[in-house]
Amino acid sequence: MLKRIIEKNYKWIVFFLCIIIVLIMLEDVFKNEQLTLDILVYKLVIINLRSEPLTVIMKVITNLSSAYILIVITLGTLIFIKNKKVGLCVASNLVIITALNQLLKYIIQRPRPEGYRLIAESGYSFPSGHSMVSMAFYGFIIYLIWKMIKNKKIKYISCGIFGLLIPMIGFSRIYLGVHYASDVIGGFAISMAYLLVFTNITKFILQFKKEKMKMLDKRKIVKLKKKRKKIKNSFKYAFEGIGEAWKTEQNLKIHFAIMILVIIAGCIFRISAMEWIICLLLFAIVISLELVNTAIETTVDIAMPDINEKAKYAKDISAGAVLFSAIISVIIGLIIFLPKIFN
Repeated sequence: MLKRIIEKNYKWIVFFLCIIIVLIMLEDVFKNEQLTLDILVYKLVIINLRSEPLTVIMKVITNLSSAYILIVITLGTLIFIKNKKVGLCVASNLVIITALNQLLKYIIQRPRPEGYRLIAESGYSFPSGHSMVSMAFYGFIIYLIWKMIKNKKIKYISCGIFGLLIPMIGFSRIYLGVHYASDVIGGFAISMAYLLVFTNITKFILQFKKEKMKMLDKRKIVKLKKKRKKIKNSFKYAFEGIGEAWKTEQNLKIHFAIMILVIIAGCIFRISAMEWIICLLLFAIVISLELVNTAIETTVDIAMPDINEKAKYAKDISAGAVLFSAIISVIIGLIIFLPKIFN
């Protein structure tokens, strides 16, 4: 009985275990106490393992989770993968986990280790950004490979490489002296919990079919489909709407291009967590208004196919709302970035 319950709910058991690990660590972090784990790892890694050849390797590995590399991979999925839903999910995953990491850093505000850094880093320490983002980003890539690639050799080799890369990135952050071990483990635990939720959502969007479905009888399949239909369709239609708007609206493509440029600029100039939150909110407002404007224009065209002053009035007002939000966003962007550019 217990075994059956564990098998059925193992994902949520792992989720809550990850949350418990993070909470236990945070208790000492908020008290500004150094964890025994951090002291032991410091003695093992910093004192006993450091060498010049290994330092070069660790610097290369840590850069595999840099903003530039992850953005390039994300753009690659958007451009080269035929199923555009996959690219959108990869991009959404990167944006969400980056924003979540910055928000947690801003709330917790743990200082970085001092005295034995091999590279320059700024910002707060807990949770480790590279560890957290690499676990979420490459972990989701592993999930996609496992679900999409049928060739078993390619599947196992690819998953093995990415599975090895994630802990190596975390280790590199400790080795280079920019994070405590607890920062890395905490980042991994948070991302594991996050991934369980994110993959549960994206499986409805990407419509992956579980192999176990073949084993279920027809009645169970029908019941399961009915339960999932409403949630799946809501996401499906929403993404279809965005896709149609993307095909027909040039302005929407411009907004997305500006968003990518701002994200790259934010990574280069290392803007603060609060500035990231402001930028993300502005992205959401401008793009949402553009989608609403497209919906209003389409509805008006259907209701009033002939030239009509009131129809024109409605279209102009909705377009004006997008323009106003875009102008305010540009002003706020200049306030954030101009001082950083000239300094």
